[in-house]
Amino acid sequence: MALPEPVAPPPQGLTSSAVVHNNRRRARAIAAVPGVVLFGIIALVLTAVGQSLVGLIAGAAVGAAASLALIFGATSLLLRSLGVRPTDEDDVPRAYNLVEGLCASMGLSPPAICVLDDDARDALALGRGHRTAVLVLTTGLVESLDPVALEGVLAHELTHVRRADIAPATISAALFFPLAVLLPSAGAIVHRLARRGREFHTDQLAVTVTHYPPGLRDGMWQITEGPPPRPASGFAQRAALQTTRWLWTVALPADDSGWAILPDDLVGELDAASVRIAALEEL
Repeated sequence: MALPEPVAPPPQGLTSSAVVHNNRRRARAIAAVPGVVLFGIIALVLTAVGQSLVGLIAGAAVGAAASLALIFGATSLLLRSLGVRPTDEDDVPRAYNLVEGLCASMGLSPPAICVLDDDARDALALGRGHRTAVLVLTTGLVESLDPVALEGVLAHELTHVRRADIAPATISAALFFPLAVLLPSAGAIVHRLARRGREFHTDQLAVTVTHYPPGLRDGMWQITEGPPPRPASGFAQRAALQTTRWLWTVALPADDSGWAILPDDLVGELDAASVRIAALEEL
């Protein structure tokens, strides 16, 4: 029986066990929020009617179930809301080849790849960890970016996977998904929970994988210069747009006015495309 090919260790500085552990711990803490809320409500209600022990047991059971449902269902919820479709190597061979090469150099197992049918160019990584990661690519990204720029964008998203920061980001987006229509600030809250500056710092690490900062820089330029999301695509789902807005390689437009390299709500934002592009030009 043939032995599996060895997986190369990640480039020095790409990640550490402390970073991965911290991101996983933050994901669990975020997932615990609905469980704690439900536990408190159920325990208080049943205690008020003289069933304190039943309230504690029922509250703990329901709360634990809610948190586990969020942890294990977050990725599928967001994928369904975006309307992505599974794909294979025959469908997007260039993306698969680049992902496999990058994963080999980063010490990762290749994630599943899904496609969002839209002319807009962007990419997104979701999941609880590297074993459950899903890479979402728009057809516009796969079909329009040149190989070097596409490699830079893919390296950026795979760096998120390697550092496990997809876990708190995915769970945060799913947590606020039901509230996004009524809560205009849902996207901003998800951004804070996923950590502001997340995209900027990921850029700096991703280029240590490709050893070519202009690739990612040009990839972001090509994303912002491309067409905006189509009204009929998965991006049109307001809850999905708002909650995942800051989790894409380049933040999605806040409305249907189209891409802008630095719209008003991005002024002074470390994760704004213009700030990140300028930083990459200095490397």
